[in-house]
Amino acid sequence: MNTDVKADLAFAQVVGGQIDEYVRTEVLFYPVGSVAGVAMPQLTIGTWLETAWRLRARSQALSAEQQASYEAARAGVQRVRSLWPAPYQHKAQREFKSRLDSWSWYLDEVLGKEGPLSRQGAGYATQVHVLLKLRLLRDDVSQLSGELARLDYCDRRLRTRFVPGPFVWEPELESAAPSDTMWFLYGQLV
Repeated sequence: MNTDVKADLAFAQVVGGQIDEYVRTEVLFYPVGSVAGVAMPQLTIGTWLETAWRLRARSQALSAEQQASYEAARAGVQRVRSLWPAPYQHKAQREFKSRLDSWSWYLDEVLGKEGPLSRQGAGYATQVHVLLKLRLLRDDVSQLSGELARLDYCDRRLRTRFVPGPFVWEPELESAAPSDTMWFLYGQLV
């Protein structure tokens, strides 16, 4: 089994078991630690949404047992959303603002440099995870209009140095990323 899938499934199980506690705490980036020797990312709604996005993209490669595990985690998140809608939304909006601040700072740093960027586009393939989480959070929970305007401004800034090209991540994820709405995953910064 692909180690990325194994890690995503392990994280999904953690989310399914801890999302209830997570949405009711003040901590935005909830430490998880490791599971079976695999370091887990911090639990956030955005990290869950990105994990679920990757698992959906790879769903054809999942066994029935793995699919059931993912579905159980998804059901757990839906249950918590139903039980605690206001805390869930508040947490997702806080995360959106935090990640938008981070994305803005990255753009300030990278776009403020004159001349061509390094061959890797100043770590764009890694940093664009933040933008994907922003899009997933935006689609999951209504966000404040001022924050959405900031995201639109960041998109306009990104387009000034963005060159369309091949998909930036693993090929099996491409099917989950329509190029019209997730254009930022098809190219690089120059």
